[in-house]
Order: sequence, then structure tokens, then C-alpha cells
Amino acid sequence: MNKLFAGLIAAVSLWGNTAFGGDVTENKPMKIKLSFNQNEVIVQMADNAAVKQFLHILPAEFEFIDFAGEEKISEFPSPVSLAGVPRGMIAAKGKMFIYAPWGNFGFFYKDHGSTIDNSLIALGEIESGLEYLAETKGGFSARIEVLHEE
Repeated sequence: MNKLFAGLIAAVSLWGNTAFGGDVTENKPMKIKLSFNQNEVIVQMADNAAVKQFLHILPAEFEFIDFAGEEKISEFPSPVSLAGVPRGMIAAKGKMFIYAPWGNFGFFYKDHGSTIDNSLIALGEIESGLEYLAETKGGFSARIEVLHEE
């Protein structure tokens, strides 16, 4: 009986994924594009619940400020649930993160530490364009959207 029930659940799960447009074999890495001042930053996203929530609000416009001369940070338009999201990462240049105590997100453009900081949640890693964040003095407005590769 348990095997029958497990099989039924698996079949329904597979049907649900294909019936609503999902591809069961689709595990392509998700990327986003941050566009500002005629520059583009491409980010390879992590695979966690916080990232999934973030992707659902895109495309969107964000106001970034420079923080501590090492990171560009912004606010989510509405709070992102951090329940069950793995915490802890090294604050290294090129990392996209959520700072859990404040509930904001950002990008490190300089190394900020060499030990794991449990107040940080990994969102992704910059693939290209890190230099644009480092070169931009102060804040800026940016559009973030899911990058659909062909």
C-alpha cells in the first residue's frame, strides 16, 4: 500500500511539473542581469528559497547605495522570508547576498572577510561585470531582470 501511495505521489508530481509548463529535466542554472549606467553585471544565482522569492519579483528597479566602500546594497520591495534558507558565507568580492539582520541584499565588490559570517545568505556570484560595481562611486539606479539565454 505504501509503495502504491508513493508511486501515485511521484506520478502526480511529475504530471504537475509538466502540466504547468515545467520541464522535469530542466535544471539549468538561473542568471540575472543588473543594468545601470550603460553597464551590465551578470550573476549566476544560487539555488535556495530566498533566490526563488527574489526571482518572482523581477524585473524590477532598485536603488543601490555604497556601503563601507566594499559593497553595493539595496532593499527588497517587500520582505523576503528567510525561513529554512541556509545561512553563512564568506563576504568575498563578487558575491551577491542577503544581510539577514537588516533584510536587505547586495553585492560585495571587495573582500570583506575571510571567515564564514552566519548573518549572510548566499544569493549568487557575479560572472561578469564586477569591475563596474567597483568603479561606480556612490549609489545608482539599476534594473534587475532574469537573463533568458538562448
